[in-house]
Amino acid sequence: MNLGMQAYIGQSQDQVLAPALLQSVKMLQKTSQELETAIKEEVEVNPLLEVDDGDFDDLPPVDKDPEELDPRAADNDEFPEDIEDLARGSLDDTAEVDGSYLDGDSANVNWDSYLGDGTSYDDAPFNDLNASPKDSNEEWDRPIKDVGKSLQEQLEDQLRLWSGTRELLDQLKECGVTEERFRKLVKYLINSINDDGFLCDVNRDSESETMVVASDDAYIDEIERVLRKELTLEKASLPVREAVHVLQSFKPSGIGARDQRECFLLQAYAIPNFPPLAIRILEEEYDNLLLLKYAKISKSLDVSVEEVKSAVSGLARLSPHPGFQLSNSYSHVINADLKVVEKRGGFDVVCFKTKLQKSLRINQTYKAILTDPSASKQDKEYVKAQLLKATDLIKAVDNRFSTIELVMRSILKHQRGFFENGPAFLKPMILQDVADDIHMAVSTVQRATDQKYVETPYGIYELKQFFTTGIKQGTAPDAEELSSARILDAIKTLIDEEDKASPLSDQDISDELLKQGIKVARRTVAKYREKELKILPKNQRKL
Repeated sequence: MNLGMQAYIGQSQDQVLAPALLQSVKMLQKTSQELETAIKEEVEVNPLLEVDDGDFDDLPPVDKDPEELDPRAADNDEFPEDIEDLARGSLDDTAEVDGSYLDGDSANVNWDSYLGDGTSYDDAPFNDLNASPKDSNEEWDRPIKDVGKSLQEQLEDQLRLWSGTRELLDQLKECGVTEERFRKLVKYLINSINDDGFLCDVNRDSESETMVVASDDAYIDEIERVLRKELTLEKASLPVREAVHVLQSFKPSGIGARDQRECFLLQAYAIPNFPPLAIRILEEEYDNLLLLKYAKISKSLDVSVEEVKSAVSGLARLSPHPGFQLSNSYSHVINADLKVVEKRGGFDVVCFKTKLQKSLRINQTYKAILTDPSASKQDKEYVKAQLLKATDLIKAVDNRFSTIELVMRSILKHQRGFFENGPAFLKPMILQDVADDIHMAVSTVQRATDQKYVETPYGIYELKQFFTTGIKQGTAPDAEELSSARILDAIKTLIDEEDKASPLSDQDISDELLKQGIKVARRTVAKYREKELKILPKNQRKL
């Protein structure tokens, strides 16, 4: 059998995705901050793109019909189901774009028309849906995320400022460990900290099987044994013990702990005048504390139950996740892309655009190059290529907002009860409902709702939050279906109002919901309480 490389000739029919359409897909997927960054980057590299520094609202109104400007504007093609499959061009979903770009026929483009008015804003499909508010107060500037140092980097900064005592350095020297080598041990521990701020064994495979990694440094191997809990810290060598202690001396308190109990104790020791009884409970009765067995703790420590409860209440000052205070996660800035406003007894959708997004235009200084007979063919081709990219970007930005607004208008139509009466009246709805309404693919709706936010009378919501599952209130085909959002709200309300001395069990909650006309099984209550609301069970809520 010949398994070598072979050449053959064959015919196949593939649909290739045009660059303009690919850009529309990418722009639709971007968040408002990512979109702002992408526009700024393109303005910097494309000389044909510029930002109008004047008042955008002074531009003449656009009276042209989008379908007259672009005969394909009303077509409802579809975007690709998966962005990674774009190379094969499985074209099943798309926003509306200029047909001349999709066909790659730049010869039919009226370049003088594009450059004559200085902007292609009036050529944007769905421009009638993108009419920006005239109120300058509604023009939001979306800040770009500021990425700070990681948890490990901030701890390494503290390590650089650390200076050991003469006594410690002498003890290390007796063990044959220099200060430089000791700092490497502490740095190794820093790199073994997880996002919560706890020391953990980082050398594990996907099945959590321990993988022993050999090291040239015997103390590194010893640290690994401590992290794998094969060796207690108390029995470890002095350099390893002191390296852990140095790490645990860094801020915030509790960093570098090996378990939750040690984390709480490190914080309690660092807080002046922390209740001694609370520290004793952490040291001696931690297991009973987790089970809230106050009577047993009281008897064991020879104190009253009220004293135990008072001491336990002081533990609220301790953080279970100290690493979050130095986390390298992005500061999640939420900026609304849309706003639902009351208008003439009903509701309307307003689409927000920043000044940068609204004032994008074509740089007119390059008009002379296209019309100058003495300009070289190479210069003219370069200007045309950059102009094509610039117009594609402007159209993609407008298409993004057009699609998001169409989706939001459909959501408003389906979820009118939410906007009229509040979150409790959110109805069960799936992506397909909106896709059918606006004649687009589900993948388009998914991209248009992911990390896109709308300002409502009840706060800012992500668009995908309006899509909820439901639970039927009977076995009949026409039985009423309640949204999971309404059930979650009802469960949370019951738990918030319960007697803390005698909290409700999951079955009690199910019975109370039934009295309100909401039929939910106990297992469903337990699932919603644990997975969605993150609320502890009855025995751990009792005070």
